[in-house]
Amino acid sequence: MFWYLFGLKSLNFSLENRIAGMFCSTHKTLALGIPLITAIYEDYDNVGLLVGNPNTPVTSILTCLDVTEEVVEEAIQKGCNLIVAHHPFIFSKIGRINPTHSQGRIIYSLIKNDIALLVAHTNLDAALDGVSFALANTLGLDGLRFLKASEPISRKIRLVTTHEEPGAVLKLLNYYSAEDAHFFNVENRSDGIVCFEATIDQHLLKELKAGLKKEGLLKEGKFQVTQLASPSKNYGYGVIGHYPEEGVGMNEFLHLVSKALNLKAIRYSGSVDRIKEVAVCGGSGSMLKKEAIAAGVQAFVTSDIKYHDYFLEKENFMLLDVGHYESEYPIVEALKNELSEAFEQVDVLMTQRITNPMNVYLPDQELKTHQTPE
Repeated sequence: MFWYLFGLKSLNFSLENRIAGMFCSTHKTLALGIPLITAIYEDYDNVGLLVGNPNTPVTSILTCLDVTEEVVEEAIQKGCNLIVAHHPFIFSKIGRINPTHSQGRIIYSLIKNDIALLVAHTNLDAALDGVSFALANTLGLDGLRFLKASEPISRKIRLVTTHEEPGAVLKLLNYYSAEDAHFFNVENRSDGIVCFEATIDQHLLKELKAGLKKEGLLKEGKFQVTQLASPSKNYGYGVIGHYPEEGVGMNEFLHLVSKALNLKAIRYSGSVDRIKEVAVCGGSGSMLKKEAIAAGVQAFVTSDIKYHDYFLEKENFMLLDVGHYESEYPIVEALKNELSEAFEQVDVLMTQRITNPMNVYLPDQELKTHQTPE
């Protein structure tokens, strides 16, 4: 569950306070006066609500990887008024919006049909239960953990205050934390003093304190932060998992990966007798090759691998490129399932359109035989 990234707890159901909080990269304010979480994302990225009115009630959701004209048309036909996508199609400044080019037609159609667009890109890549976790689950791996821990440091906070409804305070604390907050009554106090504890990522402390102050909890309370020198458990890059103790053979593993991801071909290098531990990174993950080797896994599954990266410095190790689209597509269904569970009253669908722009040409078997001239 990646609700700490989403900000989905028990707020009114609208784009502003139930959906935009998932991925928003700005400090917009919810109806309850709680600032939206600023999720971790790369500087070049463009995440959050890209198109639409943040106050529009959501009636039906369509999840996808890429926003194309075909996907927008699908949303129109199925009556969806929100598209939740992984890849943003707006990165740079837009000079004009008109139907003379694809981007313009998409934006024009979204606005004309009152369809909002919400994007979670690199923030979902780095999230607990995000893109790489979805890939690992699809490959049937167990015991999942981050391959590379993220830089943000978690801090343990303690709030001592009076409040008639501890549940409301817990809701606010849990809004900023992936781990459940808890509280206990302070001994020898009869004035309703309660102590709350939670583990919060360092970059969210400012937003949390602002939310507590807005709710009047810091005015009469005491806020303490301890220096926990540990990586955040909520964000990281890549995932490590394992198969049963006996592992799987190399050919069996290649067949398993190709079948699970519906692949026509796999680029790979290296050779392994048995594969027990596997590292994966959805999308472009070749920069994690050294971390995968250092972790002692027998295979690393990712995409967008450059030629020279296929040369391996380690024996008993495989490097697999399964394709960018294919390695990230599992998150589309994962988003659908998570949103369906959170919002039972709303229809959540996943796109049936194939948006992968890459094709694979497989020549006939007889054409594969290379005739060497005499």
